[in-house]
Amino acid sequence: MTLANRLSRVPHTQLVQTPMPLEAMPRLVACTGCDLWVKRDDCTGLAMGGNKVRQLEYYLGEAVEQACDTVLITSAVQSNFVRLATAAANRLGMTCHIQLGDRVPFDDVFYRTNGNVLLDKVLGATLHSYPEGEDEAGADRSLKNLADDLSRKGARP
Repeated sequence: MTLANRLSRVPHTQLVQTPMPLEAMPRLVACTGCDLWVKRDDCTGLAMGGNKVRQLEYYLGEAVEQACDTVLITSAVQSNFVRLATAAANRLGMTCHIQLGDRVPFDDVFYRTNGNVLLDKVLGATLHSYPEGEDEAGADRSLKNLADDLSRKGARP
């Protein structure tokens, strides 16, 4: 069985606008003598893109198949992946709850309110804090508790 056949059996939802543009790198060609091109992952069509959008197509494909209406995710405060997950949930009509862990010893108010955190809010996410950012097991338990609470309230995380 080919990889394409195997992947076709995995739940998937389309988030990336394809085909992805390629851009020539003439200055690098001049330096290296190699014909170099880059794939523009910033042009995925989802919240300023990134290579993680394709991964989200499979995670959220399973969520769509299970008729979920809520996405839960935990990561560091300025996570690009969380921003993309929030945008993808928004595109799919799902609510998004984000648990941001204090993984970086940086206690600046702007760090906690600008950049990806601001975009998460603009995209409609509900933010939760987890103070022990390096405690993965604790963060997972906290997220499970949040999922249980949302389920009791009628959500389908």
